Amino acid sequence: MIEIDEIIDLQTNTSTERLSFATQYLVYENFTFNLIVKSSNFCGESHFCVRRNEIEGFCTSLSEIYSALTGSAILCDNDSDGFVKFDMERDGHLTVSGQVGGSNEDHSLRFKFLTDQTCIPKFTQDFKKLLVNQYT
Repeated sequence: MIEIDEIIDLQTNTSTERLSFATQYLVYENFTFNLIVKSSNFCGESHFCVRRNEIEGFCTSLSEIYSALTGSAILCDNDSDGFVKFDMERDGHLTVSGQVGGSNEDHSLRFKFLTDQTCIPKFTQDFKKLLVNQYT
């Protein structure tokens, strides 16, 4: 296990919406994050585990929807039914939705907020920087 202290924030244009992946550790090809979401007056936090190839695919999908201004990208938690989804809407508006925590847990949060496509490049770049970490 390699401990990693990196935070990947989605840069929205408002303080009422937040999506952060606080990296905790890497085991083999599996990254574990503390997923933090704020959507209006609601907020939630939960572990979120994904494999390296899933992050790579997510980054590819995000780059494609940024270029085409259409499409969607999803990243699913491997330990629950939690997920984060990006849907490109008309005129560069981006819907960010998902679920923090599993529906089988005592607490979970379904969320949805609107931002714009300008947040995608830095978010994708930060994930790609994280992928430099290798388990040895």
